[in-house]
Amino acid sequence: MEIKLPWGQSLTTLQLPDTWHVHMPERVDISGQSRQSSADIVEAALTNPEGANPLSQRNLSQKRILIIVDDNTRPTPAHEFFHLIFQHVQQAGADAENIHVMPALGIHTAMSQKEMAEKIGEENLNKVNWSNPDAFDPATHHDFGTTGRGTPVRLNREVAAADLIVLVGMIEPHLWAGFGGGMKNLFPGVAAAEAIGAHHGMIAEPPYLFNRVGMAPDENTFRRDLEETRDLVPGEIFVVNVLLDESQQIAAAFAGDALAAHRKGIEFNKKTAGIDLPHLMDAVIVNSHPMDINFKQSMKCVGNALPALAPGGVIMGFLRAARGLDDIPLPDKPPPLFVLRTILKLVGKSNVMGFLNVIKKGLNVEERFLTYYSMRLIREYRMFFHAPSLSEKEIRHLGFFHACGRPQEVIDRGAAKLKKNAHVAVFPDGGATFPIMK
Repeated sequence: MEIKLPWGQSLTTLQLPDTWHVHMPERVDISGQSRQSSADIVEAALTNPEGANPLSQRNLSQKRILIIVDDNTRPTPAHEFFHLIFQHVQQAGADAENIHVMPALGIHTAMSQKEMAEKIGEENLNKVNWSNPDAFDPATHHDFGTTGRGTPVRLNREVAAADLIVLVGMIEPHLWAGFGGGMKNLFPGVAAAEAIGAHHGMIAEPPYLFNRVGMAPDENTFRRDLEETRDLVPGEIFVVNVLLDESQQIAAAFAGDALAAHRKGIEFNKKTAGIDLPHLMDAVIVNSHPMDINFKQSMKCVGNALPALAPGGVIMGFLRAARGLDDIPLPDKPPPLFVLRTILKLVGKSNVMGFLNVIKKGLNVEERFLTYYSMRLIREYRMFFHAPSLSEKEIRHLGFFHACGRPQEVIDRGAAKLKKNAHVAVFPDGGATFPIMK
């Protein structure tokens, strides 16, 4: 059987064993359902928000407004509609000098003037003040208290000064939060590194759910914890969340109350990005498209597909990662993969973080949880990846997957670990889709 996967501006062709039971349900194509422009879609959401008054109908004279927008690791095309948000707050009396814009970096690399102009549009950027949050500079943080779980809510001090906070993002499958968007641009978007670390620690606590893709918000303690920040900050929070179709064009937008609008968007995302599967699979073939910017974002396709994979299953991954590792520091070279897998099996999933803390001291927040995630993957699954942007040295130091130089090699090596009549699911747009199990 022949399949084709999107790869940059072209396609990668693969031959699958004819004996496999291949499950490749098509994603709902919504690209042609609406002839509305991106601006018209967002304008409609701003005019009729969920659970909140429209921005344009408020009194924002002399009010300080903070707009937090996805950073450049997310494909949110904010430049297509940012001017509408600006127009709406100006209609309500807001002064440009009182509008401050920040990218939701978390602990990602700071954005340059050029990158920020590309994100929101150069003309828009020239009208406002903007700055990068610094998760590692305590002098720029304000303490808002703690969540019910005890997570410290330390955010950039611009949050404390704002009367209105507008969160501009995208709803998509998310490894731990279930879905992106909503309150995530605030926390962890502009949070202090230690607060992010405390929050992320939940994935290593009972019941040790290191993958929560597609989980309902009310059932996801990770999502509930970050959403408690809504009641801890003094300013009102208004979200503008978009959803993209297969061609990466805006298909829908939801604006308004941080929870009400987000929940509406999740239901839309389930209908358009959820892939129905009848049962757990022996293996998955995952392609990073459209999250191709770097290795960290390309790895989302792996996490997105995990709910479909049976214990001990095989992951065959195609990770374009155009910018390679990007801002991920090169880790120390680990033990051989088979040795590490054996050790992790012996220590048990409840002790993986403790084992990590012993053998990998001095890791920053992101390194710590990415390493924990990779260790859980090693323990649970067999992985064969084609990631041509990574050097041999980088692959050796990452050490959690078998690297394949040719795309077809991924399939051939994966097949060697599977029974002849294996059930295999294919996710061509794995960076943006997720399984819904019957």
